[in-house]
Amino acid sequence: MKIIRLIFIVALPLLWANIALASDTQQQAIQGLSAWVNQSGSTLHIDSIDPAGQITGHYINRAQGYGCQNTPYPVTGWVYGTAITFTVKWENATEACNSITSWTGFYYDGVITTLWQLVVNKSKNKKQIIQGQDVFKPVKQKRLPSLKLK
Repeated sequence: MKIIRLIFIVALPLLWANIALASDTQQQAIQGLSAWVNQSGSTLHIDSIDPAGQITGHYINRAQGYGCQNTPYPVTGWVYGTAITFTVKWENATEACNSITSWTGFYYDGVITTLWQLVVNKSKNKKQIIQGQDVFKPVKQKRLPSLKLK
């Protein structure tokens, strides 16, 4: 009887710890080395998330009516649990669009839902800040065939 009681005393806390860890893992599903596409066809590539939650990656704009399209622009930002924020300065070796966009939102049910604001350099009025919203869905990773000797 003492052995059974000892097993419950040791095993029960371990079981609860595993359930808690599984719950936390499901909540923070934004991972490094992932890609996310929004309703305009633009793609957020998250290359890494460091232990503090800092994001590095790149963004490819494909939104109609905006410049700086189809080339990667650096992304920096933060993940904090299910919360996410990231920013793009629209300047790279190919093109400069004299503006910055920031997205802030959350991960839930497999998607990232955000609000964004775009500001042009030398704006003088808050009405010049363009606002919108994006929903990013994960891009399925393609598996490349391995090179096998026949």
